[in-house]
Amino acid sequence: MTYSPRQVPRQASAAGQQWGIVLLLVLMILVLISGTALWAAKSSISGEQLATNLRIRANVDALAELALRYCEDGLLKNNTALIRLPSPPSAVVGELPNAWQTLSNWKGAANQINAVPFTLIQDAQGRVPTVSPVCMIEEIRLTPIDTQRLQAFLVTARGFSPDYTEAGNGAITRGTDAWVQSVIRY
Repeated sequence: MTYSPRQVPRQASAAGQQWGIVLLLVLMILVLISGTALWAAKSSISGEQLATNLRIRANVDALAELALRYCEDGLLKNNTALIRLPSPPSAVVGELPNAWQTLSNWKGAANQINAVPFTLIQDAQGRVPTVSPVCMIEEIRLTPIDTQRLQAFLVTARGFSPDYTEAGNGAITRGTDAWVQSVIRY
């Protein structure tokens, strides 16, 4: 009697099916972890950029305030070295001057602005900003009261970021600036 081998159909074992499911789950978890890591990296970079922008903005604001105080102190101490723009003859009494609104007036060659000396801006390490903060002093025409001549000035100041550059017409091409104003009356 001869025995013939019986063909027994192969059945997948339970262990073989689990390997396929485990591989699929591991791949899904890997994709999820990778996505989370990318999102975290992007968030940290965005947070760092935001912090840098806030630091630069605070520095620019402080430089503008410094320029404003420089011109205000110069006015109160009657510093004749500061450039003061007289009110135009056509100015209306009490009306605020507007020379500060023209960007070309802020050019150094226009001879209408006062730059804060670098010695006043220098930090503890001796560093100074690339562009000095500036201020403009414009006289406001007032009506004399009781034979007393009152004087008033509009002081406008600007501070600049370290990477500040501008075009020939005064428009900002890179960086940022901050503007502050006050009125001094005495």
